[in-house]
Amino acid sequence: MSLHHHRFFRGERHALTLALASALVGLSGRAQEPLNSPTPLTRPAPSLSAGQAAVALAAAQRAQELGFASVSAGLYRQLLDAPGADRAAITVALATALLDAGDATAAESALNNFIGLRGAAWHLRAGLAAAQLKKFDIARTEAAATRVDELGAADRAWHFFLQGLIAETGATPAERLRAGDFYKQAQQAAKSDLARGRFQIAEERARMLRFGAVDEAQLRQAQDTAERFRGRPLGYDAVQLVALMQDRLKRHDEAVATLQRALVALPAEERAVADMFRLTLGFIADPARETAGRAALAQLLETGTDRDKQRMALQLLADAAAKNDNARAAFRAELDRLVDAPKPHPVLPSLLLFRAQAALADKTSAGYARAEADARRLLNDLQTSPLRVHAYGVLTTSAWEQRRYRTAADHARKARAELAAATAPDEIAARVKLAVLEAEAWFRAGDAAGDAGDFRNAADAYAAVLREGGALPAREAGEFMFQRVLAEIRAGAPEAAEPLLDEFARDPARQTPSDLENRWQAEWNLARALQVKDEAGVQHAYARVNRLLDSGAAATASLPPELRARMAWLQARLSLDAGEPARTLALVGALATPPAGLEPALRDEIASRGALLKAEANFRRWAMARENKQPAEAQATETAAVDALQKVRDDYPKSDAAVYSYIIEATHYAQLDRAVDAQIRFTKLADEFPDHGYAPYALLQAAAQAERLGQEKNLEEANAIIERLVTKYPASDLVFSARFRQGELARKRNRFDQAQRAYDYLLNAYPQRDDLVLVRLALAECHNAQSAANPAHAERALDLFAEVRDREDNRFVDARVEAGFNLGALHARAGRGAKAVEVWWRDVVQPFLLDPAVATRLGATGQYWMTRTLLEAGAQFEQMQKLDEAKRAWLLILQAKLPGEAPAKARLKRFGLPEAGP
Repeated sequence: MSLHHHRFFRGERHALTLALASALVGLSGRAQEPLNSPTPLTRPAPSLSAGQAAVALAAAQRAQELGFASVSAGLYRQLLDAPGADRAAITVALATALLDAGDATAAESALNNFIGLRGAAWHLRAGLAAAQLKKFDIARTEAAATRVDELGAADRAWHFFLQGLIAETGATPAERLRAGDFYKQAQQAAKSDLARGRFQIAEERARMLRFGAVDEAQLRQAQDTAERFRGRPLGYDAVQLVALMQDRLKRHDEAVATLQRALVALPAEERAVADMFRLTLGFIADPARETAGRAALAQLLETGTDRDKQRMALQLLADAAAKNDNARAAFRAELDRLVDAPKPHPVLPSLLLFRAQAALADKTSAGYARAEADARRLLNDLQTSPLRVHAYGVLTTSAWEQRRYRTAADHARKARAELAAATAPDEIAARVKLAVLEAEAWFRAGDAAGDAGDFRNAADAYAAVLREGGALPAREAGEFMFQRVLAEIRAGAPEAAEPLLDEFARDPARQTPSDLENRWQAEWNLARALQVKDEAGVQHAYARVNRLLDSGAAATASLPPELRARMAWLQARLSLDAGEPARTLALVGALATPPAGLEPALRDEIASRGALLKAEANFRRWAMARENKQPAEAQATETAAVDALQKVRDDYPKSDAAVYSYIIEATHYAQLDRAVDAQIRFTKLADEFPDHGYAPYALLQAAAQAERLGQEKNLEEANAIIERLVTKYPASDLVFSARFRQGELARKRNRFDQAQRAYDYLLNAYPQRDDLVLVRLALAECHNAQSAANPAHAERALDLFAEVRDREDNRFVDARVEAGFNLGALHARAGRGAKAVEVWWRDVVQPFLLDPAVATRLGATGQYWMTRTLLEAGAQFEQMQKLDEAKRAWLLILQAKLPGEAPAKARLKRFGLPEAGP
């Protein structure tokens, strides 16, 4: 059976033991990536969840703004390939990244492959790509088609830039002069130094590309001008023009040499000119491939006087580093040198952010640590800066990729707080995506730790998404509502989910097919949560599902066939749990004709599960008949149940239902103390389905049934079955329990050396398990049993009992009390009565009984050993002639309402206290 169909019935309640319930949860647990509900979606699950998409999108946008344009383009392409991606928005973002990288041809191709409504953002980028490719007629057309009022703040800046590019081609000098004004408007509209740097780079690229055809005569004229005005501003401009012309004439090496010679000859005072020459050299000599360009930009970054040009150099070096390993190594070395210099660099915040982003790309523990250190340094040094959002983005991405989801949620919340006052649509959209990321991070944290508090936080964050999202697309809003309901359920508050679903159902705007599907998926999860809560929850869930399914065909007509079938099966399951086996049989009959359109495998799955329900319903009727003393009815219904299970095996021999049929039948026989029959069924399951996930469980249960028979041969058989389990399934989660059980069997047979080996193996093989305290207790008892013949065993038992007693973990109070009793008993047996009562009173009675907070944690086992402790302590006090202490010990049994009232009263009676009580 596929994982998809296995999840369809996840959490099905059979009349099985608690151990089987735990196995069901473990075997059907879903993968951590991507985020899904605990039950399957009826449509194929996307490869990226909303939170993952938000992380990837934020990383792409951050890389783009920092100048890692090629990295950004790669991330956008990955997002574009993911099923369920918002292809329209991602295509536009990809085109922007490609334009930033100077690859107008690829940007034009991406835009032409766009499917959907071509809005203002698309027309703007089409115009920018056309302008870079010198298709100015197309650029003018696209600019005219761009509705400025539909653009976000960042896009409006790019619209000014496009107008500048077009103005440069104007017919008159006046028109061409306007280009500079447009470029200034674009830079002023940029919201940060980094964003302004992108426009400045684009303007420089445009200036370099504005030449048409260049001939040798023009080049000679420029060279003459450079020579005639050497050392003056006009001469410097001419040198730059000469280099650009040489590059256009495909005399690349000459162009590089021209600028390098000019830099050598340049007076030290002309630092602004040096900045210009180095930036131009960085454009001409691709820093991803040429050392000359890389060195010029590095020098500009280190010694330049123009902060804008330094940031441009930083962005160009960053993108080069993303394309070439040598450039990457040089870039990182340069960043380290500048960041760690004694004198703070003028653009140090940008350097820190770029170094953090570069380290983040390593995806190693060391890289994450470096990235986080730089991001935190930036946050600590800058209380107000637009770079703070990026710094929190680095921290969020680092934590997310390391699956530190609580930390990721906290950083996403802080990043969202940085945008709290934002009013621009694109910033509001970014804030909503951060809320999505925070919500999913909390949800994943809850999955990892099983903490209801994490799910509570997730529910609150999803509420923020829906509250702040405003005009979220209908499908997204429906899915986030579904996730909020699921988070409420997982937080242990299904009662909070019910009114949300009811409100969802009443909203006329939430009646699309996708909304209905989301709503019914949520109803499924709510019913399952109520079902496992308690008996009242079962009745509540049953009533709610009945009301939903009985509301008429119109309510479910638009649902996918799989979801309709699932809800019908759930109704049948709940009818049985609600104590209506007769109705279960009627509903199971309807399952025999599932909705049209189901996949054959799923249709068989439903039919086989229906047959299982039929068997369970008959077993329930059998129990009712026995209780009502109707032997004939009991016989008939038991036969019907067993026949139904056999029919499952005959009709669906390789199905999961056939596996469960053996478990159901074996459990029935175990409840009747028919251990032989139960053992046969469990063993049959393991024999027939050796590769199934329940085979190890079946062997463990078969061993338990053999052990119940109690004879030496049965205990030997139980041990052999366990050995088969651990040998055939060494990777099973049940190996620990099996080896522990093996030790217990050996102790029952007085083979303490074998038991000791089993316990020592567990201590060595599972050093991180919390419940090793129980293994140490069993090992201590094993040594204790051998201590009479060998004092070395007594010393080892003392050490182990003390280790268990002193473990500061209130989850194992009963074990600690038992250990404390045995520790005192060892001292008493060795003739150290005073030491025994000291241990019992100081280390058992005082901390575990007289401390009210701890006393409430005592279970039945702990209460039994506490009674033993007080009885034996009283006896020791009596031997020591400390009669008041003896009476106090026995009175405590009565005052604490511990078991053992009769022997305590009998001992007190000898002291004239026949009616002693609390």
